[in-house]
Amino acid sequence: MDSSIELKALALDALSHTLPTGIAVLDSSFRYVCINSILAEFNGVDIQQHLGRTVEEVLPDLADSIMPLLQQVRDSGKAILNFSIVGNNHNTEQSQWSGSYIPLFNAQQQVCGIAVVALNRTMDWFVQQTRKNDLDRLRKILDNMFSFVGILSPDGTVLDANKPPLELAGLTLDQVRNKKFWQCFWWQHDADVAKRIEIAVQNAKAGQISRFDTSVQMKDSIVIIDFMLAPVYDEQQQLSFLVPSGIEITNRKRSEQELQDSETRFRRVFDSTADGLICIDSLGLITLANTRALQMFGYQAGELTGQAVEILLPERYLKHHPALRQSFMLDPTTRPMGQHRELCAKRRDGTEFPVEIGLTYLEGDKKAAVLATITDVSAAKEARQNLQRIIDEKTTLLSERTLLLNEVHHRVKNNLQIVSSLLSLRSRNATPELKQVLLESQLRVRTMALTHQLLYEKRDFSSVPLANYLRQLCQLVRQTLTNAGFISFDFSLMDEKIVLALEKAIPCGLLATEILTNSIKHAFPSQQKAQVHLSLVQNNQRITLQIGDNGIGLPKSIELGQGNSLGMQLIPAFIAQLGAEVELNRQSGTMYSIHFLSGRD
Repeated sequence: MDSSIELKALALDALSHTLPTGIAVLDSSFRYVCINSILAEFNGVDIQQHLGRTVEEVLPDLADSIMPLLQQVRDSGKAILNFSIVGNNHNTEQSQWSGSYIPLFNAQQQVCGIAVVALNRTMDWFVQQTRKNDLDRLRKILDNMFSFVGILSPDGTVLDANKPPLELAGLTLDQVRNKKFWQCFWWQHDADVAKRIEIAVQNAKAGQISRFDTSVQMKDSIVIIDFMLAPVYDEQQQLSFLVPSGIEITNRKRSEQELQDSETRFRRVFDSTADGLICIDSLGLITLANTRALQMFGYQAGELTGQAVEILLPERYLKHHPALRQSFMLDPTTRPMGQHRELCAKRRDGTEFPVEIGLTYLEGDKKAAVLATITDVSAAKEARQNLQRIIDEKTTLLSERTLLLNEVHHRVKNNLQIVSSLLSLRSRNATPELKQVLLESQLRVRTMALTHQLLYEKRDFSSVPLANYLRQLCQLVRQTLTNAGFISFDFSLMDEKIVLALEKAIPCGLLATEILTNSIKHAFPSQQKAQVHLSLVQNNQRITLQIGDNGIGLPKSIELGQGNSLGMQLIPAFIAQLGAEVELNRQSGTMYSIHFLSGRD
């Protein structure tokens, strides 16, 4: 190799150390005549291994792409400048070069070689490629975000926008690009909204960030977004562009509105409750009090908030109440406090009043652990005291009247017994006919006396147990009619639960007495062994009393209210007093069925 050419190559090599430039000289057969270290390093072969070897031998992987270019330069004598070369160096790292092939001419102006100049643009290419990749990734991220992101010029002209708000509004980027932001489709549903966006653009241009909730028009609906518009500055603090962004909050706003409506309804119910309601946290501090509680204790709105609940208690409770409250919080349950004992509360002016307090544990509520329901029972307590006083007075009066009635019935019974005794004395010397009349009269008197005797014994002057009354009445009739020992009574169908009011018990007893007397006197003329049976049943308020015998039967010629005997004449009167209906059956003896109501007529 000519020493002058080598010196030139060394000179070029020395100069190229300051620049990322590769230089080589090829002869007309494309053999390396000289090459600097930068290009040799790119090729992955040291300088000595280049010299005298062809490009195809040194760079077999690139031969297909660069040999046609070298041949074109050699054959045409025209340079090819600034073409791109991409390849892997000996470290297998991809690199990017800008190459130029320049023809070299001899004295005869014939191409005798080619100068190779390669500028390493790997770093610039890498930076650009990285920037492009970052921008592609950013675009993908923005286009897959549901939020709105755009870029505006400082005067509010739309430069770019991500995909979701365009698609949801049925728009393309070309339809909004180069338009003023506030004049775009998104804001045209409401002039006030568009004006607010325009003002936000002007504020951002002046360096202010705007953020507010606003409505935005989409293709099929209007939604609510959390909108923000912010200015962006370059390194010299010059305004570069404006960035609008927004996140749809329609569901959140709807939830917030529903929550607000729910809270409004709760507060309305809370304040309209007739009882006082106070919310207390786990430390015993009042967090909320309704209107009734404020009125009850004499406080204004907000004055109780943050106060210890003990402010509402009388002085005598303060020593023990904090411990009771803490004990409740350790085992919180919904329960009435102060059960079985009287509780008092204290108003703001220090006066006390009786209350009833219920506690409801509010699980999971950090602001209010317990809801206390407070009822002012002053009026109820006074009413109970008045009622008790009236009850005591009435009890005393009833006791006095009971004693009086007891005495009355006792005296009436005694007086009737005296009358019975007088009749008995009078009958001793009377004729048989008069003696029979006096005996029957005595029986009627003793029947009435028996009623008063039962009332006196029962100590209940409102009613008579009818079954017991009839049994004793039958014994009384049999004792009075001394020759009636051959009669037996059947009481197997008697309802012991039936009672009869006093005003009906006497006519019922007198009616039964007349029927029994008539049966004993007339149904058994031969005084054969005979039986009288009584049954007593009740259906709802209707009572049925049956009195029957197995005697000869009542003659068909005799009807109730007819006949010479006083008893037969009295029976209709007793039936009328009792308000009864009577059925008479003359088969197999005589059967009286008496139907009447148990209550007062």
